[in-house]
Amino acid sequence: MMLKLSLTSVKKRWQDYLVLMMGLIISIAIFYMFQTLSLNTKFLEENIPTVAMVTIVFQLGAFLLAIITVVYIFYANSFLLSMRKKEYGMYMMLGAKKRKIGQMIAIETLFIGACSLLIGTVIGTLLAKVMGSTLSQLIDLPSNTYESFVPLALLVTSLFFVILFIVTSIINVVKFRKTSTLDLLYSEAKSERSKKQPVRTAVKILLSLILIGIGYGCMINMSTLQIIGVFIAIITITPGTFLFFNALVPFVVNQVKSSRAVSNKGIRIFTLSQLSFKATSLARVLGLVSMLLALSLGAVTVGQAFRNFAGDVLKSTPNDVVIYNPTAELNKQVSQLNIEEKLVYHTKNKEGVTYFIQEDFAKQPLKVTEYNGSEVTFTPNIHEVSKFDETHVYSVANDDDFNLIQGLSNLLNPYITSNIGVYDSQFQIIPKSNFESLEVKEELVQVIRVKDYQKQANIFKKIDQLEKQRFNTTDFTMSKYDIYQQIQSMASGFMFMGFFLGIAFLAMLASCLMFKILSGAYQDVKRYDMLHKIGVRRNLLIKSLHQELFAIFLAPAVLGIVHVLVGLKMFTVFIPNPYNYIALPFAVYGAIYLIYYVITAQLYKNIVLPKK
Repeated sequence: MMLKLSLTSVKKRWQDYLVLMMGLIISIAIFYMFQTLSLNTKFLEENIPTVAMVTIVFQLGAFLLAIITVVYIFYANSFLLSMRKKEYGMYMMLGAKKRKIGQMIAIETLFIGACSLLIGTVIGTLLAKVMGSTLSQLIDLPSNTYESFVPLALLVTSLFFVILFIVTSIINVVKFRKTSTLDLLYSEAKSERSKKQPVRTAVKILLSLILIGIGYGCMINMSTLQIIGVFIAIITITPGTFLFFNALVPFVVNQVKSSRAVSNKGIRIFTLSQLSFKATSLARVLGLVSMLLALSLGAVTVGQAFRNFAGDVLKSTPNDVVIYNPTAELNKQVSQLNIEEKLVYHTKNKEGVTYFIQEDFAKQPLKVTEYNGSEVTFTPNIHEVSKFDETHVYSVANDDDFNLIQGLSNLLNPYITSNIGVYDSQFQIIPKSNFESLEVKEELVQVIRVKDYQKQANIFKKIDQLEKQRFNTTDFTMSKYDIYQQIQSMASGFMFMGFFLGIAFLAMLASCLMFKILSGAYQDVKRYDMLHKIGVRRNLLIKSLHQELFAIFLAPAVLGIVHVLVGLKMFTVFIPNPYNYIALPFAVYGAIYLIYYVITAQLYKNIVLPKK
């Protein structure tokens, strides 16, 4: 009986539950996809260490998504419970026991959760299949062993969300049992107006600005504060945002309302009164939406910036390929490159010291990348060095030699394991006559530079494979191609993570905002009906509700965008010029956010305004 009644209740309120389910389904699908991409055992074993960064990135994404999903589910369920209070009160008036209604609430919550989990995992499997194939192509790895359905990923996803749904249902039942029948019946009649406390409001506004300012300062100085700055920013900006809306929304609305020049036009006083009545509870949801919008838009913007990350990093390495004693097969591959510069050096190694010919550098200067200590830069200065002190042995023991050591190390054979610790090497640049007198094997070093490395990556891949076969190694090397592939895997992982986290957060923020507005719509029916009966034109009522909802949508969007613009500053540690990539994400989000506003306004209008 209770099961049938619960399912009937879900059917009756299917529109409200659909809003909740959409956010849940998207979250579950993306969570499952992240787990699948990071738990593909065979695929990982075959391609590690190349995909090691991808695994870390997607597990990080799953962790962030899990945290936000927990907040979203508890918030969304509280809205649903508030919408059903009067209905539950009527059941109790008719003789239903709280225990039975509690069972009904639990069944409804678990039913919605089960449906969302089933649909979400199916969609997640399809997403994992498409994204796995796309990601494999982007990082240039075979996907024969990649599986779109991973039992362990399904188990992790199911366990997390089942536990979450059970905890949610228990909390809903406990909250319901603590509410009296009278409160249930008259919950819709309660006003949300807040008391005027000017001193307290001023303190709240000041405190919120201080907290947000501290958070912004940490993000701007992330290169100095590093990981501690991230934690400080989180624990200051989050409460600062909620406090900002809690203090500022009622204050601004009341200030505008007190201005006769503004409030006396049309039925604007009614619009402002509506906002004033809802200010306190609106502040909480606006704070949440603002944070979700910042996370969503920030994730997509950073993901977009990572598309060009590999190309930016490669600019700091001047030599595109270094080949020792090239074979005919290697020369054949090199001939297919669109070569910008081809250099040849001669080298010998004796007793741990690598020797180069001074005359080679006089004709073909060494390109040296300038690094300034621990300062991170993606567009370092590269200068040429043609003169060396023939009596000086260059080593890391001398701080002044650091940049030269880095440049000379780029000429070592990257496919010899012992050269991985290149900064421990010693170098001496000597005249040709002295060089020839060294009784050790001479090696020819061929350096190739091209204009666009990424466009010719396939040829460099073949060269890399030939070199690994020649030197009998399958390990990660210091070759530019291996470094490029490692960077590309990380960048692609962040790009996808940012994109899908953005979608998930956007779905959640839209659901939260729609829930709050639509749950309060039923309380507004009598107010709009009364205005309609006393002769207020329908078009004025429609205009009023559009103004009210536009203000509600605009407030969190503005602060969320400011959060993103300041937050991008901390990513300059990883991404050069992240602000170059904001146009497309901002435009797309603006369009989607506007669509959400139009849909919400239409649904709200259908509830509060009488049909013609």
